[in-house]
Amino acid sequence: MLLRTAFAALALASSFVATGCDLAAGDGIGRDGGVVVSDDGRLSIEIPAGALDHEVEISIDIVAGPDGSASDLYVMQPMGLVFERPVVVSFDYDAETLGGAEADDLSLVAERDADWAYLGDQRVDADDQVLSARILSLSAVTVVVEG
Repeated sequence: MLLRTAFAALALASSFVATGCDLAAGDGIGRDGGVVVSDDGRLSIEIPAGALDHEVEISIDIVAGPDGSASDLYVMQPMGLVFERPVVVSFDYDAETLGGAEADDLSLVAERDADWAYLGDQRVDADDQVLSARILSLSAVTVVVEG
């Protein structure tokens, strides 16, 4: 619980200086779905067909992660956008992210109502070094190492 509270306080205090990925003006993702990738290439959002009922410009802003996190903080915009179907958020991790831990110790957490929540349905692909989870709405996410 202390970890979640610390993340929330730091995230709320962060200024959201955008260094992330924005789709070109006028480009968006609609009924056919698509993929948005952060500028650093580490976080992606895979939106399946039917998850949106209208075109939306989606971006990922990158800010320094809160103390105790193993990655930057990825702010998916527009915050709070709710999907009709689950979308997949994937994070490409490396040895630095692991910090000597096992890949199964990684977790994606999302900011929820001034607190942090572990994303459900998380999967680790150790061969490709990808941590993924399904979400139903956009928020700020980071990676933590448990254990």
